[in-house]
Amino acid sequence: MSKIRSAWEIALEKTEDIVIDKEKMAYDEDVKKVRALAGAYLNDDEPANEVIQKIEALEKNKALHEGLKTTIIQNLNLPQESVLTDRFERLESLARLISNNTEALQLLSQVIGFLKQYPEHKKQLIEQLKQQFAPMMQQQDGEMAGFGGNIESNPEFLKIAQQQLEKLLKQYTDTLEDAKNQLREIL
Repeated sequence: MSKIRSAWEIALEKTEDIVIDKEKMAYDEDVKKVRALAGAYLNDDEPANEVIQKIEALEKNKALHEGLKTTIIQNLNLPQESVLTDRFERLESLARLISNNTEALQLLSQVIGFLKQYPEHKKQLIEQLKQQFAPMMQQQDGEMAGFGGNIESNPEFLKIAQQQLEKLLKQYTDTLEDAKNQLREIL
């Protein structure tokens, strides 16, 4: 007859070969600490000079490098509106803490310039579409008064604008992903 085992015995049997990698846990904890400090710096939660001093005081090791690199890459995102803060400049200063590689710093600077252009390009695209649509709207206004001259409420305009904005977003997103991959390699 077979012995009935408790769930506890089965769990112990399954976990007996598991080994805890204390070095890996310490490394992960250090990376989290660096990322938290970098996040506080980027979000302006604490005085910038204090956070930078805390980061600089940390041991220059792989965890510091990995934490800052991950934070930098993850914070390179397309802004929806014009950039009014110094967040991107703060990313550059974090990059200087882990790299003296001029190629990496120049690429990061170019990416930041690229990101700052996105809201302007969106705005320009919409303005161009409005200019192209204006004559058609004037003609439609004469034929059927329904939109009151408001281009932005025209379903045809909205459809075309959405398609064009999606194309623009895809172009920027693809380029940004390529740049991020390059940065990962050279930072």
